[in-house]
Amino acid sequence: MNSNQKKIIKNTGFLYIRMFITMCISFITTRIVLDKLGVSDYGVYNVVGGFISMFTVLNSILQTGTRRFLALNIGKEKTELIKQTFSTAFAIHLGIALTVIILIETIGLWFLNYKLNIPNERIYAANWIFQLSTISVFLNITQTPFTAAVTAHEKFNIYAYISIFDAIAKVIIVYLLVIIPGDKLIIYGALLLAVNIIDIILYRIYCIRHFEECAFSLKINKNIFKEMLQFSGWSTIGHFSAVLNGNGISIILNLFFGTTINAARGIANTVTFTIRQFVDGFITASQPQLVKFYGSNNISEFHHLIFTISKYTLFLLSIIIVPVVLEIDFVLNIWLNEVPTYTPIFIKITMIICLLSYSNNMLDQGVVASGYMKQLTYITTPMYLLNLPLTYLTLKIGGTPPTAYMVGALPIFLAFLSNLYILKRYTNFPAYKFFISVFLKNLLLILIASIIPIYIEQRMAYGFERFIIVCITSVICTILILYWFALDKDSRIIINNKIKHLLKK
Repeated sequence: MNSNQKKIIKNTGFLYIRMFITMCISFITTRIVLDKLGVSDYGVYNVVGGFISMFTVLNSILQTGTRRFLALNIGKEKTELIKQTFSTAFAIHLGIALTVIILIETIGLWFLNYKLNIPNERIYAANWIFQLSTISVFLNITQTPFTAAVTAHEKFNIYAYISIFDAIAKVIIVYLLVIIPGDKLIIYGALLLAVNIIDIILYRIYCIRHFEECAFSLKINKNIFKEMLQFSGWSTIGHFSAVLNGNGISIILNLFFGTTINAARGIANTVTFTIRQFVDGFITASQPQLVKFYGSNNISEFHHLIFTISKYTLFLLSIIIVPVVLEIDFVLNIWLNEVPTYTPIFIKITMIICLLSYSNNMLDQGVVASGYMKQLTYITTPMYLLNLPLTYLTLKIGGTPPTAYMVGALPIFLAFLSNLYILKRYTNFPAYKFFISVFLKNLLLILIASIIPIYIEQRMAYGFERFIIVCITSVICTILILYWFALDKDSRIIINNKIKHLLKK
C-alpha cells in the first residue's frame, strides 16, 4: 500500500470516528428537539433556515475554487503563493458575506413575512430565527478559507475533533432547551448560533497557529483573483442549482403543504445526512489527492482513484441502504414520540436516490479536479436544473410529496451520464467500464443481496425481533455478495491485509 493510500485511509479513519460520535448524538438530540419544539415549530426552523441558506449560493460558487487552488498551490510548496491565495480568498469571501447580508435583509425579509406559509402566531419567532440564521451565515461565509486550509493540508483529525466538540455541544443545547423557560424556538436558534461561533473561533485559532498563510490579510493578488473567478464562474449555475435543489424544494413544499411537511423533510434530512456521513469520509479524504494526481499529470492514478473510491463508497452505502429501506418505520416509531407524516417514505426514496448520487459523486469531483468547469456548466449543470421545475410541475398537477421526491432521481441520473461523457472525452476516462462494472454491477448485486432480507421482512411479524434479524441478515448478505463480486482482487487483498493487521493488534 503506497503512502497516498495510507494517508487516505488514515484521514478516513478520523472522519469515521467523527461520524460515529456525531451520528449517535444527532439521533438523540433530534428526538428531544422535535419533542420540545413540536412538529410545526420544527418545520418553521427548517424552512426558515433553509431559505436563508439559499442566499449562500454566492459563497458556494467560490468554495470549491478556494479548496482547489489552495490544494494546488500547497502542492507546489511555494509559501508566498499560498499566502497570497489565502488572503485573496478571504477578501473575496468577506465581500460575498456583506453582499449576502444586504440581500437577506431586503428581499429575504420581505419573502419571509409575506410569502412563506408560516402560522401567524409564529411569525415573531420566525423573524428571530431569521436574524440569528443571518448572523450564522455571515460568519460561515468568512470561515470558508479557513476550512479550506484545513482540508487542503489534509488535517482531517482537527476537522474530526471540532465536529465531535460540535456534536457534544449540541447535547448541552438540548439540556438547556429543556430547563430554560421561554419561547423554545427562539432559545434553540440562539443556542445553535452560540455553538457555531465557538466552532469558528476554534478553527481560526488552529489555522492561524499552524498554517503560516492564515495570518489576517486583505491583500489581493490580481492574477489569483482572476483565476479563481474564472474557475468559479463556470460553476456558478452548478452551485445555484445545488442550492435550489436543496432548499428550493423545501420552500416549494412549504408553499403547497405548510410547515408540517417541512418537519418531515427536516427529519428525513437528518437521517439521510447522518447516513451520507458514513460514506462521505472516503470522498472527503480523497479530494486533495485527486487534485494533486491531476495536477502532476498522473492520469492513470487519477482514474484509478475515481474507480476505487466510488466502489468503496457504494459498498458502504449498500450495507446501510437495505435495512434502512426495510425497517425505517420501526426505527422512527422507537426514536420519535411523534413521526411527521411522509417521513418514512421520504427517507426510503432518498436512500434510492443516494445510490445514483454516489455513483456520480467521484465523477463530479473528477471533472472539478481536472478543471473542466466550462464543460460541467454547459453539459451537466442543465440536468441538475431540471429538478426544481419538475418538482413544481408535479405538485401543480396534483402530485403528492413522495412523487415530488421521486422525480429528483431523473436529473441526477442524467448528470451522471453527462459527467461520464466529459471525463471520457477530455481525460480518456474508461466511461463504459465504469458504467458497467461500478454502477450497474452494484445495483444488481444490491438487488440480489436484498432477496433474503425482503423474504424475512415479509414473513415475520412487525417488531423488535424482525428488526434485529432483518438488519443482521441484510448486513451479512450485502457484505458477502459485494466482497466476492463487486470488489476486484487487489481491493480484496487490501481489505484482507487490513483485517489481519487489526486482528493481530
